[in-house]
Amino acid sequence: MQSLTHFSLPLKGMKNGIHEFDFSVKDEFFQRVENSAVKHGSFDFHLVVKKKSDHIEIDFELEGTYKTECDRCSAEIDLPIQGEHKLIVKYTHDEETTDEEVWRIGYESPSLELNKAIYEFIVLSMPMIKTFDCEDEIPQPCNQKAKEFLDNQEEVEETDENSNNPFAEVLKNIQLN
Repeated sequence: MQSLTHFSLPLKGMKNGIHEFDFSVKDEFFQRVENSAVKHGSFDFHLVVKKKSDHIEIDFELEGTYKTECDRCSAEIDLPIQGEHKLIVKYTHDEETTDEEVWRIGYESPSLELNKAIYEFIVLSMPMIKTFDCEDEIPQPCNQKAKEFLDNQEEVEETDENSNNPFAEVLKNIQLN
């Protein structure tokens, strides 16, 4: 991932305490990520940084949309996502390392690059099934032919289920008082 300097926290001169930062991530960011799962998107990040003498806690809140293909009708949609994530950064005299839970940096590090964390948190916030309720969208982005076909398939499956089930007729005739 190429370095983008405006996605780094300036640690040099930062006092202990709580600090807040805002970042916006656009298409340019994803173009710099090799084999990115996201090609087009727009996200806003709000960071609450709690700096202490031996470590830093960073709370990430993200909200935005990205272009993807609907898993239901295969139309291109702008899928909204949001998420909250936490990153802990510990100061060390040893070599700087990162793992999934805790990052380690030297005491003299002038800044903390957040590109990797930002990308990972976007991907972690993406849903497994990429659909959303498009009934309220005008115009609807849906592939109407695919949607009609799927709706007809659901009706056929319901009819088949009831016709092959001998208990369905008995249950229909039960009267509840």
